Amino acid sequence: MPARIAMLLLSLPAVLAIAAPPVLNIDNGPLVLACPPAASAGAASGERLLRVTTSGKSELYQSTMNVGDWSGHFSRYILSNGASAAPPALIWDAGAMLTGSASQPAMPAPTQRNIYTSIVQPDGRLTMAPFIWQALSPAQQALLNSTDNAGEQRLAYLRGDRTLEGTQFRPRSSVLGDSVHATPVYAGDHETVYVGANDGMLHAFDAQTGVELFAYIPDAVFAQLHYLSDPSYKHRAYVDGPASIADADINGSKKRILLSAMGGGAQGVFALDVTDPAHFADGLGAVWEFTDRDDPMMGNVTSLPQIARLRTGDAYRYFAIVASGINNYAADGHAASAGKGALFLLALDKPHDEAWQLNANYYRLITPISDATLANALSAPVLLNGPDGALRLAYAGDLQGNLWRFDFDGKAPWPNAVGPGKGKAPLFVARDAAGKRQPITEQPLLAYAAGGGYVVMFGTGQLIESADRSTGSASPQSYYAIIDSLLNPPDLVSGRKQLTQRFIDATGDLFSISGTPMESGSKGWFVDFPQASERSIAKGTLVDGELVFNTIQPGKDACSAPHGRSYAVNALSGLPDGSVTLSILPDNPAMASLPLPEYAPQPVLLPQSVATTSGAAGNIEQQKSYAMASVTTAGVTQLATVKTRRRAGRLSWREVANWRELHEASK
Repeated sequence: MPARIAMLLLSLPAVLAIAAPPVLNIDNGPLVLACPPAASAGAASGERLLRVTTSGKSELYQSTMNVGDWSGHFSRYILSNGASAAPPALIWDAGAMLTGSASQPAMPAPTQRNIYTSIVQPDGRLTMAPFIWQALSPAQQALLNSTDNAGEQRLAYLRGDRTLEGTQFRPRSSVLGDSVHATPVYAGDHETVYVGANDGMLHAFDAQTGVELFAYIPDAVFAQLHYLSDPSYKHRAYVDGPASIADADINGSKKRILLSAMGGGAQGVFALDVTDPAHFADGLGAVWEFTDRDDPMMGNVTSLPQIARLRTGDAYRYFAIVASGINNYAADGHAASAGKGALFLLALDKPHDEAWQLNANYYRLITPISDATLANALSAPVLLNGPDGALRLAYAGDLQGNLWRFDFDGKAPWPNAVGPGKGKAPLFVARDAAGKRQPITEQPLLAYAAGGGYVVMFGTGQLIESADRSTGSASPQSYYAIIDSLLNPPDLVSGRKQLTQRFIDATGDLFSISGTPMESGSKGWFVDFPQASERSIAKGTLVDGELVFNTIQPGKDACSAPHGRSYAVNALSGLPDGSVTLSILPDNPAMASLPLPEYAPQPVLLPQSVATTSGAAGNIEQQKSYAMASVTTAGVTQLATVKTRRRAGRLSWREVANWRELHEASK
C-alpha cells in the first residue's frame, strides 16, 4: 500500500500540470437583448451588413428574429442618401418568401429548394449530397430519426414543409431560422448575400430579389438537427459564426471561396465554392469541413476565418487562416486538454477524397497557455502580406491578454513562427492597473509606425457567456496601440510602463481624451475605459490614419438594454490632436467619444464630402467628412461628423542638379 500511494503522489504533479482551463458556457442568444428570451416574445435584431454601392446608394442587410418561437427574417433595405431619419425602404424579406402566405406560395417551394449537405468520413474525406432522404448516409438518417423514427418527415420539415407543424413538430412563424451571431457577407460578382442561421443552414440569397439560391447544412451539426422540430425546443446554435469570401487559385483555376465558422453550433469551420452560386452543385460545392474530429485543438470558432496566399517552399498555396477559438479543451470526446491556442492553416486545394494530414494539407501553429486557471482561446488575426502578395505576418490576441505575432518567413511548417519572443513569448500582455490579465476577443487593426514597424491596435473585454453581462464582477478594460519595431532580436513590450497613457474625462455624456505627447522610446499608448463593465469586443475602423471604435456596456441587470459608445482618436497618438475632429454640440476638438442610441459592433461612417486645398509651396491637403451614424430599420440618424485631414499629391520636392545628364545617359 505505501508503494502505491507513493506512485500516486509522484504522478499527481503531472496530472495537475495538464489540467484543462475552465470551460466557457457560450450563450447562443442575443447577449445585447434587453431581457432573457424566456421573458420576452418580441423581436430582436441580429448582425447587419451596411454597404455603399459605387453609385453612392446605401444598402442595409438586416437579420431579425422572433424570440418567442426563434424564427428568423433576413431583409434588404435601401437607405436615403446621406444621414436621414427617414425609414429605409424594404426591398425584400427572405424569411417571408421562404415561408409563404395564404396569398403567396413559398418561393422556392420546400421540395424545390437547392439544399445540400456532406457525408464526411472520420479522416475528413467528403462527398457532397443533396439534402434528401435517399441521398443521406445511414448514420445521418439515424440521427434524423432520433427516438421517433420520423426522420424522413423531419427532413421535409427542415426543408420548409409545414404539414406537421403544431401537431407532431414545432410551429414556426417563419421557416427561416434566426441569425444571432452569424455575419452576412456580400459578393458582388453574382450579387449574392450569404448568412448563417440557426436552422442548421448557410443560406445564399440573390441580393436583388431575395430568392434563395442554395443552402448548405454542415455534417458537423447533424447530431443536433432533430432538436429543431421538437415542440419543446430550447434555442440552440447551429451555423452561428462569422463568414468571409475571397478568391483563391485552386489547382490552376480561380475560385471564389466562402469560409464560415459555426460559432457555438460546432467546433470547426467549412469552406464552399461559391464561384457561381446559381449553379452551386456544378462547381466544387462543399470544399471541406474541418472540425475537432480532424484535430482536437480546433474549438468553437466565433471570430472571422480568412483566406491567404502563402509560400510553403518553392510554390504558393491558398489557405484558410482560422484561430482555434473557444473551448478546444472541453471534454467532448475530441479535447486538447492542455488549453493551448492554435492558428490553423487549412489548404483550400485539398481534394475531396484526401484525408486531413498535419503538415501536408494543413498546418497548426501552437500558442502556449499562460495560466491554466483561466479560460483560454485564440481570436482572429489581422493579416499582413509581403511584396509578393503572400502572407508575411499575422497578429492575434487571446483570452489571457497575450498579443501574438506569427512570422511566415521561411518554409512550411514554420517551426519558429509563434512569438515574436524567445521560447514563444508574446509581443505584449494586456493587464489592467492591478496586474490582472485582460481578454482580447477582437481582431486587431494595423497601421505603419512613425519610426518603422507597425502599430497593433485592439481593445479588451469579452461578451461570451451570460455571466459576462454582470456588472458586479466586471474587471476594468482598456484600448491599446502597441508598436512592433520588427527589430532583431525582438523588441518586446514588457508592460504599461513602456506605454504612454491617455486619460478620459467622463464627467458628462460627451467624453474628452487628454494626455501628454508620446516621448521618444514610447512603445505605444493605452487608455482605460472609465465606465464599469465597459469593454471593446469588435474591431474598429481606420479612416485616413484615424481610429474609430465602439465599446459596449451591458445594462445593470438582465432586463436593461446595453449601452454603446463611439471613440475617435488619431491612431498614432491616441489623442484628438487636430488630425481628426469629432464634431458634436458643443463642438470641441478634445471631445473624442459620444454615446450611441444602441450598441453597434463597428462604427458606421457614411462619406459626406471631400475638399482639396493647395498651399503656396505646392503642397496639397485633402479634408474628408464622414457622418457617424446610427443605422437601424427605423432610419438613419447622424450622431456626429468625423473630419480627417491628410496630405495628398506631391509630398516633397528634391532638386536633381544633373537631371539633364541623367536623362541623356538613359537614352
